[in-house]
Parts: sequence; structure tokens; C-alpha cells
Amino acid sequence: MSRHKITLLSVAAALLLAVVLMGSVWFIYFTGRPADFTLPPPLPPDASPGVSGPGPVSGGTSYIPLAVDARNIRTLLATVERPGAYRQTIVCTSYWPGGEESVTHLWARRGGLTRVETLDEGHPSQNRIVTPDVTYVWTGDAMPSHTVSPEDADAEALSGVPTWEDVAALPQESIVSAEYLYLPEEGRCLRVWTREAVYQGEYIVSLETGLLVRAAFTGADGQAAYACDAQAPDLGDPGDLYFTLPDGKLVSG
Repeated sequence: MSRHKITLLSVAAALLLAVVLMGSVWFIYFTGRPADFTLPPPLPPDASPGVSGPGPVSGGTSYIPLAVDARNIRTLLATVERPGAYRQTIVCTSYWPGGEESVTHLWARRGGLTRVETLDEGHPSQNRIVTPDVTYVWTGDAMPSHTVSPEDADAEALSGVPTWEDVAALPQESIVSAEYLYLPEEGRCLRVWTREAVYQGEYIVSLETGLLVRAAFTGADGQAAYACDAQAPDLGDPGDLYFTLPDGKLVSG
């Protein structure tokens, strides 16, 4: 074969390789994930520790770092689905120079119903039952003092508890890094570090249940500002008691 033909074949092969590579880059960029982008398998409970990531959570195994790309994170979170029924305790703590205060939220969900009882030491409990149509609000054992409309009835917003929807709604530039994390009680989790206004945030969401594990925020000075830590949920129907008003009426929805 002549040197001229060999040169032409080499150029053609190089052009073909360039087209394939550019096509791959185009696909990944415009779809936000590679073709084989899948959730990782769960690690066994006795898995040896992997690369430790920053953050206050201990006892977990970090693995498979994710690219810093909000589209990848939204793709992951789109696979998350909360259980139809469960109970969960979430403790939220506010910090300030020289002090802190914690509030406990007792959650129960059944279908379209959500019950939240907020316990703040030294104060009567605050109660809410959220339905698709109305939210009942009362203090202690008193009868519901008022109701609020559905558009004002978001239980997480009312209790100040962040959710994975907050992470999914963040602009790409607010996401600093992310990784998979295995925790013994929660299983596979997604941990995301963010930068929001003057705060740096850390979210941990269970990919097994779709529920919050932890959300923590620090100020520009590196001092803790706010944190919510959730206990492992108790999956299953919470029972009628959680959706019963003080007068004995069972709320349906």
C-alpha cells in the first residue's frame, strides 16, 4: 500500500475517533449523565471503610464520588420515593454565640396525611395534621384553634425541616460536591455539600427511603448555625391515634 493511502486511512481513522469522542461528550453534557449511570449496589454492613469525606457524620462508609453537576444529583433524586406510611423523629437545633436550642419533631405519615408534633422544652406541644384540603393546628390538648389552606400547609416548611426537594431545587453553582454514603441504619445515602447565600450546607438523604438523614448549615465564620438530625424511620402504618383530633375525630384524607 502506498504511503499516500496509508496517510489518508490514518486521517480518516483519526476523524472517526474524534467524531465518536465528540458524540460521547455531547451525550453526557446534554443528558446530564452517561448512558450507564445507575445507582450503586448497597454495601454490606461489614464493608471496610472507604475514602472518608468531610462532615460530622461518623460511622459511615463513603464511596463513589460524584461529579459536581446538579443535573446528576437531580437524576438521582428523581429515583427517590418516600414510603407511603412511616413514623420518624427529627431533632432540629439552632446555634448562636454562647448557646443553642433544640426542638423535636415527631412525624407520622399515612397516604395523603401528615401529622407533626413539635416538642419544645418549657412550652406546650404544637400539633399539625396536614391533609390535601386543610391543615388542623392546635396547641397541647386543646381543640384545633385554626386551619390553614393547602398552599400554606407544607409540613416541612411549617416545621423548618429541609428535604431532598430543597437539594433538587438548588442551582448548579450552589452544589460544591457530592458522594454516595453507606450508613448502617439508613443504607445507601446521597451526601451533598452546598453553598447557599452566606451558609455552607450538608445534606444527607437516604436513597432507600427518600427521607432526610441530616441537614446542617454553617456560617461564613465556620460556626454551626442550624442542623436537623433524623432518626431511622419506623416504616409501616403509624395507626389511627396519630391522626385523631383532641375531640376524638379521626381525620381522613
